[in-house]
Amino acid sequence: MRQKNNRITGGLQTFLRRLRQHQTGAVLIESAFVIPVIALATIGTLEVGVTMLSIVMLEGAISEASRAGMTGATENGQTREQYINDLLKEKTFGMIDLNNLVITQKVYEEFADVGTPEPFADNDGDGIYSPGVDAYTDINCNDKWDDEVGKNGAGGPGEVVMYKAVYDANFMTGYFSHMIGDDDGKMQLSASTVIQNEPYGTPPPGCVVEVKM
Repeated sequence: MRQKNNRITGGLQTFLRRLRQHQTGAVLIESAFVIPVIALATIGTLEVGVTMLSIVMLEGAISEASRAGMTGATENGQTREQYINDLLKEKTFGMIDLNNLVITQKVYEEFADVGTPEPFADNDGDGIYSPGVDAYTDINCNDKWDDEVGKNGAGGPGEVVMYKAVYDANFMTGYFSHMIGDDDGKMQLSASTVIQNEPYGTPPPGCVVEVKM
């Protein structure tokens, strides 16, 4: 009986020793662990690279468009706004999905006005503008209170203009779109610049600023 047990134990030890020394299939198993990690890292690097390229292109396009806009330059048959928008889209070299690109231009009297709301009298003391209760100064003359005093357009001679491009970037893979993107699987990129137009002509007539409710 003892000899039988010794034979079983010896056979098991021999099997385990041979199993440890057996290398067949080891590369396949190691590859199964390593390849997904390498693939994920590679795709992630490409995703980040495309995103960074999109940001650089947006910033370059906005800079180019603002330089053209500040001179009052136009092409035949185009408004200044159309010319600037076409130039901005052209400078993205087809890398930007134009259906996901929103371009805006806001005009201000001074640089200090950028990003500021229209002033209002806080009659109810709640710290926010309340329609029909608080009086406001309609600086951009659009008959409503705005949390940003800029008015749409490319501006006239000497006026301050903010150019802004907002782009909803798509991801190449569903994994990163859900991990990094928003609810729609996109990442919102933006670029903006503020310039003052050159005195290239006669300034347009301003609107009559009034206090309204």
